[in-house]
Amino acid sequence: MDIQQLRYFSAIAKTGSMSRAAELLNISQPALSKVTKLLQEELGVPLIRHVGRQIILTEHGQRLAERSQTLIRDFENLKGEIENRDVSCCKDIKIATFEVFSTYALEFLNHLEWEQNTLSLHEVLPGELEEAVANKKVDVGITYMPVPHPDLEHLKVMSIDMGVFSHPDAFPELVQNDFPYVVPVMPITGTPSRVRGLDGWPDDVFTRKVKYRVTLLETALELCRQKKAAGFFPVFVVNLHNKSIDKSLRLIRRPGIKGCRLVQTDVYIVKRKSDVENKFIKQLAKGLRAVCST
Repeated sequence: MDIQQLRYFSAIAKTGSMSRAAELLNISQPALSKVTKLLQEELGVPLIRHVGRQIILTEHGQRLAERSQTLIRDFENLKGEIENRDVSCCKDIKIATFEVFSTYALEFLNHLEWEQNTLSLHEVLPGELEEAVANKKVDVGITYMPVPHPDLEHLKVMSIDMGVFSHPDAFPELVQNDFPYVVPVMPITGTPSRVRGLDGWPDDVFTRKVKYRVTLLETALELCRQKKAAGFFPVFVVNLHNKSIDKSLRLIRRPGIKGCRLVQTDVYIVKRKSDVENKFIKQLAKGLRAVCST
């Protein structure tokens, strides 16, 4: 029995489903079933039984699930202490994120003690971000599109409001349902929600008329400034945008669309489970809260 088997079994115990556990762990269901079978054979006792599509823990399984949490936590803490990963002591600090945080939210750097370090910002997509952290290409990630990964933790920093924005003089003869929208080119997969775009639009609730697809956030904002499109952005991003631009080009928030819920999303710091939550991560969280509350 090894720590990976305990992680896998713990996921089954938490979800009560082999398919949901496999999805959470990002492995195939047959592979997870094989690991579980080998674990039961090694221990010589049944750990689970199937009731329809649901997984029920046996008495032995319940006991193992309870002990697994403590064993996994102790192992991760020990590994973190051994590796001694205090990012602030590293020569080069590496952060993975996407343009929302690397363009308009860079004021979070003012809260980091990194004057003696260099900083590398890796702009990637959700999913790629998690892989970069898990494979140790970067130290931490910043996201509001979390993609589950068995080796990572997503530490919630805060919730932020999202909204529809355009130039105040745009579309005077259109109702909001008919606005032309600018959206990200790249679709998003693997997130727990039904969101399919990097801007976080609630696709499961409301459709929109897409006219422009772009790669860069700044391009989307420019199309809005030119009165060609409306966009769905974090409120703090537009507030920061409006502070740094001529008054005639500022964007305004449009009223909520009928039938569309008020949208909030959560901001996360992504770290490896094996790394301790150190001073640097606490500083990073403080900086993000300061900027995203603008």
